Amino acid sequence: MSIALSRNRMLAFSLPALIAILPFLGACFYIFRFSISGDKASIDGYSIKAYLDLMTPFFGRSVWVTIKLAFIATIAAMLMAVPLAFLLTSLKSPLARRILTVTILLPLILNLLVQAYGWILLLGPSGVLNSALRGMGIIERPIFLLFNETGVLLGLIQTSLPLAVFPIVSSVRGLSQEHLEAASSLGASQWRIFFDVTVPLLRPGIVGAASIVFAFNASAFAIPLLLGGRRVQMLGVAIRDMISPMFNWSGAAAAGMILISLTLLILVFSSWLVRVTSEKTRG
Repeated sequence: MSIALSRNRMLAFSLPALIAILPFLGACFYIFRFSISGDKASIDGYSIKAYLDLMTPFFGRSVWVTIKLAFIATIAAMLMAVPLAFLLTSLKSPLARRILTVTILLPLILNLLVQAYGWILLLGPSGVLNSALRGMGIIERPIFLLFNETGVLLGLIQTSLPLAVFPIVSSVRGLSQEHLEAASSLGASQWRIFFDVTVPLLRPGIVGAASIVFAFNASAFAIPLLLGGRRVQMLGVAIRDMISPMFNWSGAAAAGMILISLTLLILVFSSWLVRVTSEKTRG
């Protein structure tokens, strides 16, 4: 009786969140319906022509570029997030911990446009980096780090880093000191303890954080558009071009459904991987 009552209370508390999700689910259904419309500009009839029209080398390259950049940015973000998570949990001073937390959160606090223009000022041909390198006599001509995949990668890593850090922080705080002390008492080195004990215990948090970061990067729009221009056609930019100036609404909806399906596939795979790794860790 008490368990059922507790579930009902949790459902009541979760009701506002569920209601907030409903418009998104409705939008997804509307996008799907538009993607199988027989008309490019309105919902009229049924057709899979919008999907067939996407079977081109250009769109295939957009999908490949999206997966490649999202994957590389996710790996880089995770490599930086793990030591940051350990540093954040090891700080004893509340003030130092707050300062580091705010610093990590800055990409989520600042507007993406402000961050993108900050990268432009830093990486542009006459930006801070090129001016400093030329002033030191290291280069004669500016290094082109904008409107290519390098600039987009830097922007994706910086904006997605907070999404990688804080899930891992929760896992680090849940580490069992008994396992670490037992490994140390058996003579294991610090590196051996980290790779054989700490990493397996953190694996569910790492995989979960990586799936969130990948989904965020794969659906990115502002960063690829501003730092990559027309030269880096990630799916977000390609969908925007289909809407304007092409006004191909059904094609954009079909591309959006492909992006949603790709993201959901990655999330389902990561959930399965977390479940498997958790069972292995418990075993």
